[in-house]
Amino acid sequence: MEELALGLAKEFKDPGSVKFYAWVLWNALRAEIYGMREGALALVEWAIARVREALAASLMGSRKEGIRRPGALLAHLLKEQGLLSLLRQAPQWRVA
Repeated sequence: MEELALGLAKEFKDPGSVKFYAWVLWNALRAEIYGMREGALALVEWAIARVREALAASLMGSRKEGIRRPGALLAHLLKEQGLLSLLRQAPQWRVA
């Protein structure tokens, strides 16, 4: 997950959000595995695609201001869909 999170941070030019991206990916996987939310990974994939679209639109000049905090946009999208609160409330299991 760390490599995926690092890749997102590099793509989004958002190095301060690596831990957040890793947390989202890991917990979405856990939500799928433990049956807390079917389609959690697909929802994260959808939100990442929306962030990519927003970044591309800002580069094309269709927005006056660029996306300054892609991690915040991702969090907002996941919160709107109810996934972020579910991930925060999920018990923290340790893997041995």
